[in-house]
Amino acid sequence: MKREFTLVLDGVEYPVVAEGTAVTVNGRLFVVEVAPDGSVLVDGIAYRVALEEERAVVEGRPYAMKVSGLRVTAAAPAPPTPSATAPAAASAGAVLAIMPGKITRVLVQPGQRVKAGDPVCVLEAMKMENELHAKQDGVVKAVHVRPGDDVEKDRVLVEIG
Repeated sequence: MKREFTLVLDGVEYPVVAEGTAVTVNGRLFVVEVAPDGSVLVDGIAYRVALEEERAVVEGRPYAMKVSGLRVTAAAPAPPTPSATAPAAASAGAVLAIMPGKITRVLVQPGQRVKAGDPVCVLEAMKMENELHAKQDGVVKAVHVRPGDDVEKDRVLVEIG
């Protein structure tokens, strides 16, 4: 679901577009999530945030806050691609996404033999490339992603049996 609104902090207006964890503020893209401890992660950096009626307190500093023009539009779901379908449960040899991000390279293909520690794909997250490795020796049973796919944390990317 896409949300568009204007956020006013201490009298300064910021146009905001939020869709999932992607939040664009004043034309700049951020990844925003709520951590299990309740802190807010912005591009992986944790902040203590408290929202009150017309005030936001960030890391103990209060800001006058107002939201206006909130519009919510439901995005039509994209048809699933073969790479977007992942098994319901991860097998012991599954390589999982370590955080939300974008697949930039897939380094293996089904039927390929790999050894524990071999790189299988590259996940870009928080402006860094993370090489993900096989956890065991075996044969690649399935590759569930392709370059350009956006993935969530713990998504099965590659299965090795």
